[in-house]
Amino acid sequence: MMHASETTTAVRTPRTAARTRLPVWAPAASQPKEPTAPAARSASSSAAARPRPEPLRLVRYRPRPGHADVARLADEARALADALAPGLEAPESGRALFARRARSSLTAAQNYVHNRALARRGREDFRPLTFIWTLLRSCNFSCSYCDDHRGHKYPDLPNDGVLDTAQGLELLRIMRTRTPSLYFAGGEPLMRRDLPRLTRAARDLAFHPIIVNTNASAVDRVLRLPAWKSWLADTDIVVVSLDGLDLANLRELYAYRRPEEVVRNLLLLRELAPSQHVKLMVNCVIQPGRLEDARDVLDLCADLGVWFCPVPMNVGPRMHDALRADPAYQALAALILARKREGQLVTGSLRLLERLLGGAPLDCRNTLKPHVDFDGRLYWPCKACVNVEPERIRVLDFPDVDSLYAHACRVVSPTGFHGPAKNQCGAACNWAQNYTTDAYAHGLTHTGAILAEVVEFLRGGR
Repeated sequence: MMHASETTTAVRTPRTAARTRLPVWAPAASQPKEPTAPAARSASSSAAARPRPEPLRLVRYRPRPGHADVARLADEARALADALAPGLEAPESGRALFARRARSSLTAAQNYVHNRALARRGREDFRPLTFIWTLLRSCNFSCSYCDDHRGHKYPDLPNDGVLDTAQGLELLRIMRTRTPSLYFAGGEPLMRRDLPRLTRAARDLAFHPIIVNTNASAVDRVLRLPAWKSWLADTDIVVVSLDGLDLANLRELYAYRRPEEVVRNLLLLRELAPSQHVKLMVNCVIQPGRLEDARDVLDLCADLGVWFCPVPMNVGPRMHDALRADPAYQALAALILARKREGQLVTGSLRLLERLLGGAPLDCRNTLKPHVDFDGRLYWPCKACVNVEPERIRVLDFPDVDSLYAHACRVVSPTGFHGPAKNQCGAACNWAQNYTTDAYAHGLTHTGAILAEVVEFLRGGR
């Protein structure tokens, strides 16, 4: 999801920006000026009342030479939060939040009943848990491990046909007819200038949770812009990608000159999370030869009190063979599971994590996590197909998800599509989203298991 461009200004423009109609971050000249002395005193007064996280104490994480200076960056993040927080919109609470969660939960419950009935009839065209929407392909990083699930680097792909704001709002309406949750992905989602309008519309449509996956490099800059004052208030979960603390390694991995911005903005989000009621997660790709980097992130997340999301590196859709064969990886996986048992915030149930980290065979059910591309086309039955080229169906041609799925099933039946045969997907994906669908498939016959997964997922969220 993260790709590179290098610029000499405070504002970054990706290589693909000229090909998209959606401008990226506003120029520095349009950002607010520093407050005058009276305004600064007012902000300082408001900052004193801001709910704060626990003071940062590095207990498990041990900095090493070449690592980001977490203590210094934490001071910078606190000062930024004190300056930004007074201008941010307050999040939903009370009856409004309860009503949104209740409407989303009702959709999820209706889908579960519907999906159980389909499963009893041997069908697998299950209604979604969440839509994953790739907002755009542009990204200011070019991570060595990242592609579009089809083997292409995002910065190398054009944005021709990207949905404009009005089309995006209509897409949200269609998806919400049968879907409780929404996952904004990219590229880099924060490069869409209209992201706050989309998250506000998603909130008004009663999606829950609303999730944004970001490299976080621009968080401090966008939060200075007036149009972004509501963004965190309308977002339930922010997933930050961080794959280590060694700055030289991160520069090489991300092809980005200032990876310390990611660490500082993670700390900024941690400062703002209590007042904005945001559940903060760190997505960490575990890579061969860099297991210590993943261990550092695991330890830092424990000290920060934020959720750790382990992602074994894939080659194509499968776990990297070098990980499977490495006893050191197996030891790290065992440590992550032990930390989970001890109570560290590690995403996923113990059953899901054991299967994900061990690369266990799974029952993937792709219609539960449909991918909609930047141009509003649904990949069907799966974006990561190997043996069969996926169909791309224009979602805006349909009034609702039921009619979309009915048409898609006539094109290609998803029942029995997961598997190794020539007319099947041919993949054995080792991504957490696939193990989530596996857990849901298990829960269709084990109701207690699915309830446990839901409680685990919602724990610590608003």
